[in-house]
Amino acid sequence: MPKFRLYKNTNVKSAGYNKYYASRKAEKLIETDELVRRLAARYVTFAPGEVQGMVMSLTEIIKELAFQGHGVKLNDLGIFWLSCRSKGVADPNKFNAKTDITSRWRCRPTGETLGKALPTTRSGGVGIEWTEADDYESPRSQQPEP
Repeated sequence: MPKFRLYKNTNVKSAGYNKYYASRKAEKLIETDELVRRLAARYVTFAPGEVQGMVMSLTEIIKELAFQGHGVKLNDLGIFWLSCRSKGVADPNKFNAKTDITSRWRCRPTGETLGKALPTTRSGGVGIEWTEADDYESPRSQQPEP
């Protein structure tokens, strides 16, 4: 179950100044080796080495296709693609793709369950139950000022 922490917006220029917002508490990053171990344990017909090979091949193919400009959809997980941002230039003849473009990996959730569980709008996050992290001093536990 994912956890969150509340933080207070202290940016005086923000419309949300002095309001509290939730932020996801990051847990341990699951690396490829751990993912392979978990997959091999779930699907015992494949040896860990075979699973490792499939995961690495899938990663390579997704990168290869994305670098060709394609989006790649993994059902019930997401669509992965590269996006780009660039600096504005006054003269289009001075635009340099090598120095003016910054690339980013993007992912948009797919599938009926994930689409509802990970909304891109404020539809309530149906299907995911968030709990507040217990490893920090929550602003809720502080006494309000008189």
